[in-house]
Amino acid sequence: MLTREGARERLSRFRETLGGDIEAALICRPEHLLYLGNFYPLPNSLNLHGSGYLLIERDGPCTLFTDNWLAGDAVEAPPEDSSPVDLVLSATWYDCVKPAVSRAGAVASLVNETLEKKKIGRLAAETSFLPRQAAACVDSVIDCEPTLLSMRERKYPDEIEAIRKGVRTAEEVHSASRELLEPGLREIDYYAQLVARATSEAETPFVMMCDLASGERAAGGGGAPGKRVIDEGDLVILDIFPYVEGYRGDITNTLVAGGNPTSEQADLFALVASSLEKAEALLRPGTPAAAFSEAIIETFSAAGEELVHHAGHAIGLGHPEAPELVLESDRIIESGMVLTLEPGVYGKPSGGIRLEHDYLITDEGFERLSNHELGLA
Repeated sequence: MLTREGARERLSRFRETLGGDIEAALICRPEHLLYLGNFYPLPNSLNLHGSGYLLIERDGPCTLFTDNWLAGDAVEAPPEDSSPVDLVLSATWYDCVKPAVSRAGAVASLVNETLEKKKIGRLAAETSFLPRQAAACVDSVIDCEPTLLSMRERKYPDEIEAIRKGVRTAEEVHSASRELLEPGLREIDYYAQLVARATSEAETPFVMMCDLASGERAAGGGGAPGKRVIDEGDLVILDIFPYVEGYRGDITNTLVAGGNPTSEQADLFALVASSLEKAEALLRPGTPAAAFSEAIIETFSAAGEELVHHAGHAIGLGHPEAPELVLESDRIIESGMVLTLEPGVYGKPSGGIRLEHDYLITDEGFERLSNHELGLA
């Protein structure tokens, strides 16, 4: 979980970005409630569809608005020691006595009433996410989402620790993947076994998003696990990106069902692994984002293969996050970014192969955050 100190640092930095005539910022995007307010409802609870707002006054308190159920079910419900929030205002959605009212509407109305009482006329907000009802009384709204997205690119220490937890959870999936993979097993049943194994590592409810695809589905590049039965000799792509307490890990390996790769599969694996190694050598501040795709394309082209997607991307609260490692990017890699590299080759009779690691960019180069074993068997 993020720390109070980290959230306060981010709040302070964000306040500094507000223009002189902006009286407050109203934050409602769930990722940013966590980023600035350390507020994270459990994703597999009744409160998944609840709403919250963070009112950050330029020279006043930081107030969290939510409903009576959502506040109680958050991982660290403010005002706990880990929260930078000064005040919590809760709207009654459902009290088990009276019929439930509009959940989002109740909270939005409370926010608007508060803005009106405080006579806030100029507001910064994520305009593409802000419901009109929540700020109906405000004279003008300035979009602050680009500022927040830019801030998110370079990670704070508590964010890096949160990503490490996501990576460890994904590594637990990969450590069990060889043992649990059997020809004749459906993809969805394989997925269920992997989730069960990883939950004990996460020690919290989480959402295991992934590409888990075999055979012809892997040949197409991947996809969510389905009802397809995994056959002997199939290539099985395991791109695991769990969502643990709001942050992601994102790591990939490819296995051969039955554990006996053909020479063609082994050669293809070696090609993808070589391209990953060459791209990894470029990981340092100052490298153009496009250079990673260029390095992988050069390696693939020499073998008559092509790169059909990005070379990688940043991770954190989102997936993917900027900067994306694509040919048409004009971005430059900076210290503090957390990136993935994930070259892949597809369209083969037995499937496709993708490999992926996660990296923290440091002043000196990089630290590889993931240590799962790459190999077909």
